Amino acid sequence: MKRVALVHGWGGSYAATWQADGWDDALRDAGMEPVGIDVAGHGPQGGPHNPEAYADLASDLAAKLPAGLHGAIGFSLGTKLLLELEARSPGAHGRLVLGGIGDNLFAPEAAGPAIVAALRGETTDHAPQVAALLAYAAKSGSDPACLAAVLERPANPVLTETRLAAIQAPTLIFNSTDDAVAQPDARLVSALPGARHQLIDGPGHVGLTADARFRDVAIAFLTD
Repeated sequence: MKRVALVHGWGGSYAATWQADGWDDALRDAGMEPVGIDVAGHGPQGGPHNPEAYADLASDLAAKLPAGLHGAIGFSLGTKLLLELEARSPGAHGRLVLGGIGDNLFAPEAAGPAIVAALRGETTDHAPQVAALLAYAAKSGSDPACLAAVLERPANPVLTETRLAAIQAPTLIFNSTDDAVAQPDARLVSALPGARHQLIDGPGHVGLTADARFRDVAIAFLTD
């Protein structure tokens, strides 16, 4: 059976993001085997509270991925890590579905300091984007101190157009027009001229994985 890895975004987990939104069942129905991954510092298992422990998230992910993947689906931070691994080893992880990522790939997480302050209980009045990410994180059962440390990690991954030029995997970029985190995405699309690109109206950033349109297009791309 074709194995497909699912890599969640910051604050998420395999169970809270992909399983809760029906991806594993949909993949199995399409004849594929989902491989659930929790990014370092995420999920009920917890992790270090030291930001330095998250200085190479992509290598931690690589150690969790089985060989011979048919493809991988990422959301937000998960897409950054998959692109980093693809830049290191072009074609090694099969077809790539990249959701919730745009030109923010090339910049630090803009909401990071505000989210860290909220996780530490230093603020209570949150901007809508911050509030949405906090609600997303709360569903995963992750340790807030771990999530804060991940946001405060040494900058990684660091991707540029030059590094992205090495990418060989068939790639789908799938975003929402209302995604305040991932939009615009023109620079990323330009950096991956061979990628398929699709935009849908709504549902914003954290709601993307729950949208059946994303799931259906992703599975069709993986079975093409």
